[in-house]
Amino acid sequence: MKKLLACILSSVCALTLAAQDKALLETLVKKGMLTRQEATQIAKESVAVKPAAKETKSIKVFGGIQGWFKWANNSISEGAGSMDQISGFELRYVKVGLFADVGHGWTATLVMDFGSDGDKRNYLDKVVISKKVDIDYVNGELQIGLRKSNMGIEQITDDFSLLAIDRSVATNFFTHTGYSDSSKKYFGSRTVGIFWDGQVSEVDGLYYSAAITSEITEGNDSELINNINANSGLSYYVAVGYKNLMELDGRNLHYDFGINMGYASKGFTRTPTSSKTEIFGINPYIKIKYGDFSAMAEMFLQSVESGKANGSSATPIGANVILSYKVELDNQWGTLEPVLRFSYVSADSMGVAVTSAGNTCYFNEAKTVFLGVNLYFSDSIKTSLGYEFGYYQSGNNPAFAEELKSNTVLAQLQVIF
Repeated sequence: MKKLLACILSSVCALTLAAQDKALLETLVKKGMLTRQEATQIAKESVAVKPAAKETKSIKVFGGIQGWFKWANNSISEGAGSMDQISGFELRYVKVGLFADVGHGWTATLVMDFGSDGDKRNYLDKVVISKKVDIDYVNGELQIGLRKSNMGIEQITDDFSLLAIDRSVATNFFTHTGYSDSSKKYFGSRTVGIFWDGQVSEVDGLYYSAAITSEITEGNDSELINNINANSGLSYYVAVGYKNLMELDGRNLHYDFGINMGYASKGFTRTPTSSKTEIFGINPYIKIKYGDFSAMAEMFLQSVESGKANGSSATPIGANVILSYKVELDNQWGTLEPVLRFSYVSADSMGVAVTSAGNTCYFNEAKTVFLGVNLYFSDSIKTSLGYEFGYYQSGNNPAFAEELKSNTVLAQLQVIF
């Protein structure tokens, strides 16, 4: 609680200073000592909070709040079990961040998430020390700390920039701790390690990344991802991609395609024996933006040693396809953006979890369709409404649930600063 209060007080102080600067600038403009253009430029530069330390160039405060309403009805169509209807409100993301430029290409980023999504990882969202490197043929950024590994395009998209309100069933299954018969799959998402994101100077648009991280990644339990005592192995991630643009019928067509790959030496934990086995995974993707239309498609393929209950390896596969189109409204209403998403998982007996009011069922196959709309009043304010239908088959416990259909309605209001 003390940490939370300190963070809030720091943010309030920063905002108070900014408000005082704005009032002073308005007074100088009224007296003719500054032009409106000069005052605007000074106001932009004064958003950064500058400390007394000489080597620190600037400290910037940023963040955002996202509130949800969720209604879900999971109906078991084959099986003797039943699941309760759920509905309610939650503060999904409540983020406050600090970015410090300490000079010589070194920066530090600290982001705390006090919403429901951050309570199971000690409210840490991103904590990294970064160094810009540009030496001959080496051009990129080295980071050490806690962040997301490059695995899953929807997963590594910023929480406040998602097209659909919530991430898909495929993204959650392949990049979060998976559960089936109390086993855990650590692969992708937030973890602690050393990360490199680089560009190839000789080939415009060619980029790559590499990372060495701890075994433990974020999941649905309270296991701390920054606890070194829990980390018994290392994971390795590499990626390569290419992005550029071309002119098509007088408009720019932006395209971005590549592949993320990873290997977790002890990424799968089978209970009750607690044996640890390896995971290998790939994630090819493509993104396209043409005018107001955008599309993203990605596929997941993982090989999990001893992933099945009988001890043989499992090979789950999945995919996401997301389409959106922006429509400019008048100045009062901003921009409207319809969104359509398809998601698919074939778990190869590892189990896709569906949880409702304390009950959890696992299914071998999942198909979902999300249809929603985003309304951007400005760059800082967004409200969204969406509906998702899910069809789950081949339950791991057929007597309870062999087949399930889900209907989910989500609404959100988001403000970033």
